[in-house]
Amino acid sequence: MAGTDQAAALRAIAAEWGLRDIYAYNEEAFSRTIGFLDAADMDRLINARVAVPGLGGVGGVHVVTLARLGVGKFHLSDMDSFEPANMNRQFGARVQHFGKSKLDVMAGEALSVNPYIEVATFPEGLNADNMDAFLRGVDVVVDGLDFFVFDVRRMLFNRARELGIPVITAGPLGFSSALLVFTPDGMSFDEYFDITDGMEETRKYLHFAMGLAPRATHARYMDASVVDFDLGKGPSTIIGCQMCSALAATEVVRLLLGRKGVRSAPYYVQIDPYLRKIRRGRLRKGNKSRAQRLKAWLFENVMLKRAKRVGCEPMAAPKLPAEGESLRPVHDYLLKAGVQAPSGDNVQPWRFQVGDHGVEVRMDLAADDSFFNVGNLATAIASGAAVENIAIAARACGLTPAVAMGPTPDRPDLAASIGLERAQLPREDILVDALWRRHTNRKPYRKRQIPAGMFNRFGAVASEAGGNLGWINTPEQLNKLADAIFLADRIRMERRDLHEHLVRMVRFTPQAAEATRDGLPLKNLEAGLGGELFLRATKSWKTMRAANIFGASRVGAGIAAKGIRHSGGAGLLTVPGTGIADFLQGGRALQRVWLTLTHYNLRMQPMTAVTLFRLRWLLEGPDTFSPKHRDMLSSVWASLAELFPKVWAQGPVMLFRAGFGKPIHFGTYRRPVESFRI
Repeated sequence: MAGTDQAAALRAIAAEWGLRDIYAYNEEAFSRTIGFLDAADMDRLINARVAVPGLGGVGGVHVVTLARLGVGKFHLSDMDSFEPANMNRQFGARVQHFGKSKLDVMAGEALSVNPYIEVATFPEGLNADNMDAFLRGVDVVVDGLDFFVFDVRRMLFNRARELGIPVITAGPLGFSSALLVFTPDGMSFDEYFDITDGMEETRKYLHFAMGLAPRATHARYMDASVVDFDLGKGPSTIIGCQMCSALAATEVVRLLLGRKGVRSAPYYVQIDPYLRKIRRGRLRKGNKSRAQRLKAWLFENVMLKRAKRVGCEPMAAPKLPAEGESLRPVHDYLLKAGVQAPSGDNVQPWRFQVGDHGVEVRMDLAADDSFFNVGNLATAIASGAAVENIAIAARACGLTPAVAMGPTPDRPDLAASIGLERAQLPREDILVDALWRRHTNRKPYRKRQIPAGMFNRFGAVASEAGGNLGWINTPEQLNKLADAIFLADRIRMERRDLHEHLVRMVRFTPQAAEATRDGLPLKNLEAGLGGELFLRATKSWKTMRAANIFGASRVGAGIAAKGIRHSGGAGLLTVPGTGIADFLQGGRALQRVWLTLTHYNLRMQPMTAVTLFRLRWLLEGPDTFSPKHRDMLSSVWASLAELFPKVWAQGPVMLFRAGFGKPIHFGTYRRPVESFRI
């Protein structure tokens, strides 16, 4: 029995008020319920036993709602602890509860509502071994499991049906809630959702979502790009969770008190106060109906494929093996996370050495011989970003990373040594999902301004990681920056060395992109059909030079300038110095800023030509450019000094534009991690 000492203390308080048993307590504590419930109803609720598996977003609210309704007995299960990311929706999430068991906290919350209730707890969660014990004596189950905990949910629903126990599931969908009731004499879970043994995980999630809300209202206002079946993540709000509790508790009343109106599956309902819509109906054949099967096919073969980014293979963090067991799965995950870092033209200039106690990240100083990679500073930025990725991924595995940055006099290629120890208090970095979602987005963005408060937050992120961020977000500032970008991109297109390097790095066919798994797939450039034809036609410098005579460089630079104008803001990330060590740290700062932008579902595109031209100018002098280009760059420098006065004198790591926009479909590939191992 949970919270024995706590219950005794709370009962002592209640007794001081003359409330010495559950009947005395309920007749006063829940007296305002009389009129909607009578004496017999209240007695039935006191003796009812309700099981709530999962105490997160909806489960925790279910428990408190049912306790305030007067339910007297609970079976509760959860094996998780509260963390900051739970705060937006979970009843028990409070600052003082961070790191504490959800089960203990919610059992305590229920006892605080009614110290005379009985609470049986299952701290190991639900599994095949304890399922019957969890369901023993239960009158009704109210599903609080996470959307992605599918196999346990299926086991629970099917076993409850065998035991004659009804199950209620209510799903929070944006600002709405969808409700289904499964009774022993209605359709089964497998029948309604059309679930069979051996189904792929993604298809299970798809069938569950479609059956939960056959005529989904929330799709009209949800950004589907943040839903990731591979990582088991999706958005939610407290509004939807609170609605779930109201709908589910109402069905508990119907079932326990024998009230009319129970409509079990295949009946469904979704109530959306945001749209002021109610969708209800009856799926006579469940997901096996022609309409549902057609929707499933379209979603799986059109919408999911369109939403999935080509080239990206998201990976959930593995559990940390026990002491003495092989860490190979964890090491593979860390390296796969590391190579998700950005690099100039996707050259992937890094190598890794894995040891018993950590990972060394090395710079491949011969990987990038382009004009842009002056003094291997672009390689340092990319390698620093890979270091940051590995550190973030390590925390997701329950490890504490200790990062010692390079290089050293005797090891000029050392980016960092990352020591790894088991964390005493494991805590996942909130940016871990963004490792797999981050990408360069060259599409036009909306002109909606990124607020100053958000840019200040990104600046704080940069500062904490050793960088400095200057930013702009007004139309006037962006127009001035666009004029500067126009000049810089003209130079990029008018230099033979940069043109020939770009042609070497563009993968003009999908087959070439998949074969090399580096460089830039043509579709990733978002050039459109006309732009792709132009790139194919101007592979040779002779052709490109002729095209520039007729204004091609101005047209291309105009597209880059238009991208700046179609943005919500721009930032310039800098570091104090211009050495390799500075830019390794700058790479870490850049990656944290970029991942934070991704976390907020903002889009970002680096504008690398400007900063790398600036580094070449600073380190090797203006004479590395033609007189014409020197004059153009002098104008660019004057504009940037005016736009970013606080950071312009420092070492420029990256200029970027950011904003609200559509996701891309074609990303960049990564080579197998084995090709980078030393």
